[in-house]
Amino acid sequence: MPPTPFRRPKRLILDELKKCGAVAVIRAEVTEQLPETVAALLAGGLRAIEITLTTPDGVGVIAELAARYSRDDILLGAGTVLDPEEAAAAIAAGAEYIVSPSIELDVIAYCRDVGVASIPGAYTPTEVRAAVKAGADVVKIFPASVGGPKYIQDLRGPLPGARLMPSGGVSFETVAPFFAAGAFAVAVGSLLVDKELMRERKFDQITANTCRFMDLVAASRPE
Repeated sequence: MPPTPFRRPKRLILDELKKCGAVAVIRAEVTEQLPETVAALLAGGLRAIEITLTTPDGVGVIAELAARYSRDDILLGAGTVLDPEEAAAAIAAGAEYIVSPSIELDVIAYCRDVGVASIPGAYTPTEVRAAVKAGADVVKIFPASVGGPKYIQDLRGPLPGARLMPSGGVSFETVAPFFAAGAFAVAVGSLLVDKELMRERKFDQITANTCRFMDLVAASRPE
């Protein structure tokens, strides 16, 4: 499979993800409200947007957002990527980081070969080590709600070099403890991408919730 062109160096994307501190995960059953939802998240100060490929025409949604926004405005990623073909399609559409729910070695290898950030999912120390050894740039710890911030702290003891991104269980109350435990960034879904708010088109409330969350992110991270 030939390398797929991408827009910015991986090291820059990783720096941007760390700077953003949070990734909004959009997993939608319909796409009608997605443009306004993304606009609401951006207005609230959250630039890192992950479109899962379980979303109808997820690759098309990524392409549409890539065409609509500049790279200074949005940091686009693709989620629930299960094979190199999906990764290649998402990258070609404009995704700059690839997220998987599990350790997909062929996806990690493909991303490594084309220079795109890879973020597989894992939970145990063995899985985290396997992901890092395979070339993962960040490891998504899911479900982080099981062990909470203390589990992130415990993982970082034997694996201090691993960039860990808790997903699941990230809330207004837990975001500060997760960063205190050493999280590289956090992934947040329904807390901000609320399906009821989307359905009722309460995008101002999504923006307000996002502002509140990002203020907590900014206040939680060490200087």
